[in-house]
Formats: sequence, structure tokens, C-alpha cells
Amino acid sequence: MPPSPDRSGRATGRLDLLGGVADYSGALVLEVPTRCATTVTLHPADRFEVGSAALSPAALTEIAALSYPEIREALSPFPKWTRYPLGVAVALMRHGAIEAPTGRVSIDSSVPQSAGVSSSAALEVATARALGVDIDPLTLAAICQEAENQIVGAPCGIMDQVTVSLGAPGEVLPILCRPASVDSRVTLPADYEVIGWPTGATHDVAGSEYGTARAAAFMGKQMVEEAHGAKFEWVSEIPADAVTDLPETIDGASYLDRWAITSDPLSVVEPSAVYPIRAATGFGVGEHRRTTAALVALRAGELDALGDLMAASHAGYTAMGLGHPAADAVVAEAVSRPEVVGARASGGGCGGTVAVLCRTGSLASVAGVIR
Repeated sequence: MPPSPDRSGRATGRLDLLGGVADYSGALVLEVPTRCATTVTLHPADRFEVGSAALSPAALTEIAALSYPEIREALSPFPKWTRYPLGVAVALMRHGAIEAPTGRVSIDSSVPQSAGVSSSAALEVATARALGVDIDPLTLAAICQEAENQIVGAPCGIMDQVTVSLGAPGEVLPILCRPASVDSRVTLPADYEVIGWPTGATHDVAGSEYGTARAAAFMGKQMVEEAHGAKFEWVSEIPADAVTDLPETIDGASYLDRWAITSDPLSVVEPSAVYPIRAATGFGVGEHRRTTAALVALRAGELDALGDLMAASHAGYTAMGLGHPAADAVVAEAVSRPEVVGARASGGGCGGTVAVLCRTGSLASVAGVIR
């Protein structure tokens, strides 16, 4: 018999127009896929080969039967980047979406790495597509997020995987992250575009700042629920006036002494850390309101209304510790230009990329611009 043909899967990166880390708070987010993309190709082989990792179907089957902590340990000898495609394969097996795969993985990507434009989700979704998965895009996105959360160990929200699974370049994809549903896409006017302006500072969603901000939001939720005798399914559902009653910060030890846990299984409260409770909880609440207003403006063609909303979002990133001097400098430079509607820290913050809404082509001279 002739050898099986190569199989390929493709997925884009994404630019975060508005919403960002409010995805884990259950907020509405507004995302735009990039024109740069990742292609994963599966070449015929008798094992599943990803870089230096080569696992037989029997070995993959054994690994998939383990608990997630055990899976992380089993894959720990391999380079971290290999755990993205390996993790997707294992997670898909655990959900019964595929049998143990074989093939040698090759990757061709124009999505910048460590820039906060979702190179990880692009790799995950492209891998799943190369594996021939036939499931609905939202389920695919959830399984890819599960792989990143549970196997790679990065506590990302779901907006990245949904965007690269369902979005289209040039269109804004509204995602309500409860846990994930999408509204009809909004096509940007031809004379406007969303671009990514690299800050030059690398971004890592597994970094301590992101983890601290995420944990702080769920700590604040726990504190509000006790103070008000009410339960909220999502941080973004908390009334704004309840946020103002929260302390500005709290140390992890004091929180653990009184509340012990949060409702978020991906958050770890460190006793020695100081958490920006009010800012992190308030961001999820305020950003949901901002994105809701922005979506109304987008549908009405009133794009200028997004400038102030993006500025408030950027300030919120800084307040909860996800800002960066390089991002501030890029935002200041961008908004000083008359062709720019607004700019803000994008994705997980702490550097990476600034999302800019501007007149089409007006920032073509920016070095490394991401479209």
C-alpha cells in the first residue's frame, strides 16, 4: 500500500481589541484573528513524533489514562513547547475524539512567539485539525484550553482558543466567556483595521503577574459573596458598588486564614504574595461593561467611541499589575497620532503586544506590525 499522505491543519493568531484577561471573569471579549497563522503538518510515521518526543500509540494510550498531574510528570522530560501538541493529542484522546495518533509533526508559523498574540492557541488548534478531529469548534476550543491549563500548566482563559477556531481576519468576534458562546461577527469598515504593535517585551501567560491578577479576581469574588450573602457564578456579574467595598490589597496568608480557597481551580494563593483585590475584581466587572458598550458602538459604525473604552481598559491592566513601561510607551505614541482611535495592552499584558484601532494602513511603517 502507498504511504498515508501528509495531513495539515491551520490556525491564526489573534489580536485582543477589548476584553483581555476578563475572559476568566466571564466577561464579553472582542477578538480579531490575525492574518499570520500556524500550520501543523503530520507526516507518516509509526510513532507520534514532536521534536525530541517520540511516543508509540501504546505509550500515548497509557499516558492518556493517567490523571492530569501524572500526565504532566510523564511529559516533563520533553521540551516545554512540545507539550502543546502532545497535550492536545492526549486531551483529545481522553475525550474520545481521536485514537492514539501516529505521525511526525512539523510546524510552520508566522505568528510571533511570546508576543501575546496567541501563538500557543494557534499551535493547539492547528495540531487538532492536523489530527483530523471532527467536532464542533467550541468543543475543540474547550479541549485545547484544557490541554493548555492541565498539561502545559498555563492558566489561560478560553478566548484565545475560541478566536482562532471561529474567527476571521478583518472581523471582530464577540465571545461571552460563560464558559464560551459567540455572537455574530462584526466586519470592520474597510478604512479601519486592528493591528498589533509589538512592545519588545516578552509575554508569558504562565508568569507570576498573570497568576496573581487571576487569583486576586477570584479572591475578591469570595470576599464579596461573604460580605453580601450572595453567590455569583462569574466575577463579571458582581455589582460595581460591591467592588468598591473590597480592600485595595490583601496578603495571601491573611486571605487563606479566613477563606482558605477560591472558586477557581487554576488559581493558587501564595501566603507571601500581595494581591490587588479591588483592581483585579473590578477589572472583570468594568471590562464587561466596556466591551458591551463597544459592541453596540461597533454595530452602529461609531468606532470613535472605542477610544475612551480602550484607554480605561489599559489603565485597568496597569492597576492590577499587568502593565509594562514598554506597553505604556507604545500606547502613548499610538494615541498621539490622529489616525489612531485607541490603543491598549492586549491579551495577558506585561508587555507583549498593544492592540491599536486605527485607519487602514496608517501604521504600516511600524516595525514588526502584526495584522
